[in-house]
Amino acid sequence: MNDMVDTRTAGTGLAKRVRDGFLQDRRELGPAQAADKWFAPLMDRWNGLLSRDEGGFSHEERVTLAVLMTECLSMRDALILASLREMGGGELHMLYAQPHSMESAAVVMRELSRAFKDADYQPDTRRGERATALLESVTADAPDGYEAQPMASCAYLLWMADRSTAAAVRALKALALDDDCSLASLVLAASEHGIRPAWTERRH
Repeated sequence: MNDMVDTRTAGTGLAKRVRDGFLQDRRELGPAQAADKWFAPLMDRWNGLLSRDEGGFSHEERVTLAVLMTECLSMRDALILASLREMGGGELHMLYAQPHSMESAAVVMRELSRAFKDADYQPDTRRGERATALLESVTADAPDGYEAQPMASCAYLLWMADRSTAAAVRALKALALDDDCSLASLVLAASEHGIRPAWTERRH
């Protein structure tokens, strides 16, 4: 048995404990406080790791991230948006702790729209590359049932970096794991129809 299989097997029990604990805290503390307890430290760590070119998450942190971004897509979205540009802590907190607020929805829609429409909106290449590598490591450690969202997130960042072939490969893998993964479907559709990030228009 190879190391990846060993790692994923070992992470299955951890993933169950994380999921059970997170969902219990959402019931008892409420979604916002549960997000602060479980996700805020990892979000802070994510931003720190994107600011330098070394270091990474522990195995426990990678499994926890895979579970949280699967159980709560607003956390996945916060990780993605923080990978494209540096964002303030208050704005990020609103995204993952108050995902149903009008302000949060407006930020997500604005950022996604800019990716397709605003030629002046170029993502931070270094942050994106670092985030892609981190998401690859999260996917590698994710137990069964938790691989699709980190893989789809990686696909989206690759598409934003104008690497549509690599993005499509990961999107297909994510959809093979979860055919309801809408982010992977979006990336695959964009890649198949030759839709590129708007910022690439400035090359012509």
